[in-house]
Amino acid sequence: MKIFTIIKEDSKRIPNKNFVDVNGHPLWWHLLSELEGLDVTVNTDSQKFIKQLEESNLKSISVIKRHQKHVDWENDKSIDSSPVEDMLFDFCETLDRSEIVVLTHITSPFLKKKTIFDAVDMLLNDQNSKSIHSVHKIQDFVWVKKENEASPVNFQTDRVQQTQDLSPIFVSKGAFFIAKAGDILDQKKRLPEPLLFFSLDHVQSVEIDNFEDLEFAKLLKEKL
Repeated sequence: MKIFTIIKEDSKRIPNKNFVDVNGHPLWWHLLSELEGLDVTVNTDSQKFIKQLEESNLKSISVIKRHQKHVDWENDKSIDSSPVEDMLFDFCETLDRSEIVVLTHITSPFLKKKTIFDAVDMLLNDQNSKSIHSVHKIQDFVWVKKENEASPVNFQTDRVQQTQDLSPIFVSKGAFFIAKAGDILDQKKRLPEPLLFFSLDHVQSVEIDNFEDLEFAKLLKEKL
């Protein structure tokens, strides 16, 4: 099993996000320290991260320098997509096709090593699926809004239903995208199909996308 993640120097929504102090450590440290001992590769353009990693006690983390094509891609405002998948494809090209690859993100600081192993086991025990993805499962009344109109997604408006009877909604979480290298390359997707969902608990589903998430994560880290 190979674990792949990315760490960049600059962030837009939260400046310096990957290096913000969370309970005495930079944000990136929390997930990577949990994964210590596993085969982890970080694609980065950040000398700051490399320096901090060298000063840490983490020994199982390998670093590859980000290709200039991906730096240019990310800086080109005319392109409305992220280069992460292409970075993943380049990484998979270096592996045996049968290798299990876990794409993860350090913005999921509460993800546990055991959860990754459980997800890999679920995928390997399913003869039909090609990938497995972390989600947060909710059973609540959900609308989708298009322009000025909101439409119910999983419930009927002509009666009051019990939430346990509603169709579950699976919210995508960036904690992990897991598949074999060969399947990723064949379909050119980080989640080759057919796809399995793996439900995270409330804590592990926390992602750092904005300042509110960050403050919540700091409070949660204090309590755990």
